[in-house]
Amino acid sequence: MNHAQKMDFMKHTVFPKMKDEFSGWDAKRYADMNCKTCHGDGAADGSFTMPNAKLPPVPATPDGFKKLLAKKPAACKFMMEKVVPDMAGMLSEPAYDPKTQQGFGFHGCHTDGSVAKK
Repeated sequence: MNHAQKMDFMKHTVFPKMKDEFSGWDAKRYADMNCKTCHGDGAADGSFTMPNAKLPPVPATPDGFKKLLAKKPAACKFMMEKVVPDMAGMLSEPAYDPKTQQGFGFHGCHTDGSVAKK
């Protein structure tokens, strides 16, 4: 897709679906959801670069992810059962499979929180 087609796809397909899902999960927190919610500064500068380092990081290691799952089970469940499969479907990609380590997953949007930041 060219830039205009990507913008149209995001505006008419991805954003409405994700807005419904996130506001359904937490109506107060996502009442004012917009492009910047996911794309951060990339929405302002027009790059829309992902993953977005300003989103909460998600560890890539199994131990790190187990800790995150224990700390935030509802958020992880929501992301694993709704957001990841729906985004993967909209992007015509398979959802992430931990066995093969292939497909669209958390790291399509979130940076790797198990990597030490300098």
